[in-house]
Amino acid sequence: MTDRSNVLSHYRGERSLLKTRCVTICLILAALGLAVAYDVAYSQPQTAEQNTAFRLIQTGAEQLHKSEYRSAANSFEQALRYNDASPEAHLGLGMAYYFQREDRYAERELLTVVELNPGDATAYQWLGDLFYRKDDLDTAVMWWEKAVALAPNDAKLRTRLERVQRENKTEKDFNRDVTSHFLIKYDGREKIEAGRIILRILEDAYGEVGRALTFYPEREIQVILYSGKQFQEVTEAPGWSGAIFDGKIRIPIGGIEQETPGLRKLLFHEYTHAVVGAIAPRCPTWLNEGLAQYLEGRSIDARQSEILRKMIRTEKVPFLANLEGSFMGMGSGQAEYAYLISLSAVRYMLEEYKMYRVKMLLEELAKGADMAKAINIGLTISYEDFERGWKRSLE
Repeated sequence: MTDRSNVLSHYRGERSLLKTRCVTICLILAALGLAVAYDVAYSQPQTAEQNTAFRLIQTGAEQLHKSEYRSAANSFEQALRYNDASPEAHLGLGMAYYFQREDRYAERELLTVVELNPGDATAYQWLGDLFYRKDDLDTAVMWWEKAVALAPNDAKLRTRLERVQRENKTEKDFNRDVTSHFLIKYDGREKIEAGRIILRILEDAYGEVGRALTFYPEREIQVILYSGKQFQEVTEAPGWSGAIFDGKIRIPIGGIEQETPGLRKLLFHEYTHAVVGAIAPRCPTWLNEGLAQYLEGRSIDARQSEILRKMIRTEKVPFLANLEGSFMGMGSGQAEYAYLISLSAVRYMLEEYKMYRVKMLLEELAKGADMAKAINIGLTISYEDFERGWKRSLE
């Protein structure tokens, strides 16, 4: 369950030749949870080279917005051939490398931005994200502290820093086990066997969920085991949450001595989030949660079916578009209905259109499409018609 921010900044067009020209680099932060706009002010360009660099930066910003990261990198690289001292082009190139997971090159470009424009918080935030992804929490905290010092009024950034500081403090002395697909961290030697049980189940999930979605993440997925108190302190998740995926699978455990059906369902659920997140980082929550429940093996019983029918009769079923955002702020009762609706809609989707078309939908989301466009291309039906068909199936 991932609280993902979808704030996307679009570039501003050129103003008249006698006015200041501006462009906004598109910061695509759905997977990162940071909402930052980067406004670049240009004085009136004096040369053909400056004009060309400006247009290439605009093109690169548009390509980032469309998730065309390789093309964006090429545009920013060309811009730097005309103006190697442009912090905007170095920032855009660093972002493009970041999303392609070319971390060494991303770090180089972002450090160049810091040298060229040390008073702007943006590059510091991206460096924090980069080192956080590499599980170097000390260095990530250092960069985010610098960003907060430069942008003290950015509440979201400060909240993110405080959470990672808690995470770093909690996990600093955790033990680690590694397989070819997972890195698991836990506190205390007594959790070794619990870690091994969880890794075995996750390896099963890697195969079964991978076959269902025809997708196998290339990079290891981090799994962190906490005590119940540690889980609440680090994640601040609602009490109804049994685990979360926020780029890492985080699980509160206690006394795991053997595999149980409940543990298996929980791990398949969270691993599905990891796979969906790798395919389409900006997946709407109802689709993400519906797929996770479906692939954990959850069904809809007679009582739940009657609840859904009653909601249809009384016209209390929310529009799916209203369930695209996070469920994390919901109370337990509201969340229960949101999860049930998500599972019902996804089961209908899979029964009517099959998994290969759902995978096409996810791939459209990965390209930057909104849900309406992704459904139209992936399922060859409008969002509205899909929703009407699903609701009719509940009557």
